[in-house]
Amino acid sequence: MMIKPTLVSAVFAFAASTVFAADLPKGDTASAKVFLELHSIQRLAGVLNPLLSVPGGTFRIIEGDFLGLGNLRIRLVGIDAPEVAQQCNTAEGGHWECAAEAEDRIGDLLRSAERIECFSNEQDSYGHYLASCKADGLDVGALLVAEGLAWPDEEQGHYLPEAAQAQAAGRGIWQAETPTPAEWRKDHH
Repeated sequence: MMIKPTLVSAVFAFAASTVFAADLPKGDTASAKVFLELHSIQRLAGVLNPLLSVPGGTFRIIEGDFLGLGNLRIRLVGIDAPEVAQQCNTAEGGHWECAAEAEDRIGDLLRSAERIECFSNEQDSYGHYLASCKADGLDVGALLVAEGLAWPDEEQGHYLPEAAQAQAAGRGIWQAETPTPAEWRKDHH
């Protein structure tokens, strides 16, 4: 029996709408993950099939959160990776090449994967797809945030548990106070 996409979308939308971030117990990462999954499912419910499914090594890395495939441009939703020329601060008072490291890590993930799937049902004003991508089933955005190589989109509530764990461990961008990409752009443009 085939389930109609609109019925599935309605069920997921109802499930996601019954959970509100304010209702989550503080520090309860399990509830936060369920909330994020329901929220993601609600946003993607209209897309039951991936925007694309390609073999690993197919993408060109434009930035740590921006991918290219031919004329197709994909911005990873829910994260903000360091800007191309941005350096991040170290705990010792120095700097490290966080933008290059984020680009290298996403490149390694996408090259080593057998299959990459990106899910999207919206585009930005430039025509870039806003997508979540999985490399062999692993959420690329979640992994970058968990490793301290990208900031979470706090406005939309994406990847906050992963960011909290990376910050508590002092990984990557969290090892010392570092301007977010938005703050960095404001100071350098």
